[in-house]
Amino acid sequence: MARALRIVLLTVLLAACLAGQEKPDEIGFFQEDQAGPSVEKFILALDGGSWTMNCYVAWDAESRHAVVIDPGTPSQKIKAFIQSEQLIVQAILLTHGHGDHVGGVVDLAAVFPAAPIYLHRDDQKAAARVTGSATVFRDYPDNGQLSTGKMQFQVIPTPGHSPGSVCLRSGDILFSGDTLFAGTIGKACGDNPAQREANFRREVKNIQDRLLTHPTQTRVFPGHGPSTTIGREKSFNRFLTNGEASS
Repeated sequence: MARALRIVLLTVLLAACLAGQEKPDEIGFFQEDQAGPSVEKFILALDGGSWTMNCYVAWDAESRHAVVIDPGTPSQKIKAFIQSEQLIVQAILLTHGHGDHVGGVVDLAAVFPAAPIYLHRDDQKAAARVTGSATVFRDYPDNGQLSTGKMQFQVIPTPGHSPGSVCLRSGDILFSGDTLFAGTIGKACGDNPAQREANFRREVKNIQDRLLTHPTQTRVFPGHGPSTTIGREKSFNRFLTNGEASS
């Protein structure tokens, strides 16, 4: 009888403790069991190391089909990693056409000539000034769904930082380019303050309408700086919570 009473009391106490705990990932912190491709992040030095950008290799663990996202500069480490992991590069995916995200395209395409290079049509002219006119870009599908080998991506247009900026989602992972960072957003494009202000407003609206609607636990891998989650940015990013502008 006493033993049964102790078990009941322990059960009640445990339930009370659990009731007082916060729900995991309530604002989008990382979990280990989330679905999505395998991802390796490469921090590439630009301008002699004065600043850096993030390039990603994402792959399907079963088929070994892979994509390279935003090769900003030639990198032997990326090519060596692909070889060591026996990955089969299906495509090079670009979030936008700025030089710090496309500077390694020509070098990588020479190694994987069968892999198409995807870039939104509105940024292809700007990218060609870096890669050269011989580089052939393929536009993302108009329906926003890209299949490359065994990998599937949702292509989300988010113009503002550049006319052709896109974000790429696969599973619970979002590659946000220079649209969304940890705690901030990309600098809006434009030739004058009025254009930059208009593009800033456009960028914020695109993030709010097209990115923050994803589950809070969605992991965000940006083009610069640390990773974050949709939940964190929805709760704490001052550009999105207060609508602050910086042109």
